[in-house]
Amino acid sequence: MNKDPNPDLPSNPIEAAEMLAEYDFSSAVRGNARQPFDSLRAKIRTQTGDRQVVIKTVEVMAVVNSNGDVTLQLPPDISPGEHRITLLIEENLT
Repeated sequence: MNKDPNPDLPSNPIEAAEMLAEYDFSSAVRGNARQPFDSLRAKIRTQTGDRQVVIKTVEVMAVVNSNGDVTLQLPPDISPGEHRITLLIEENLT
């Protein structure tokens, strides 16, 4: 039995008329879009200018004490210095 591997996608292909001329997929690599990434190079545009950054996804365990202080150990491939960090806190409800 042939099942659609991705039922969330529309079954009809995108018409050529829907593709804009500036779309260039000539160097694209086929892969799983839902696959997590380890790092991503990005250009960030701000009012003070553009900057190139590497955004890394790092999953570690952390300890939070009653004062809200956090202790964690980053992997050695994170360079020393000041970094902008976004925390995603996963609390156990059980």
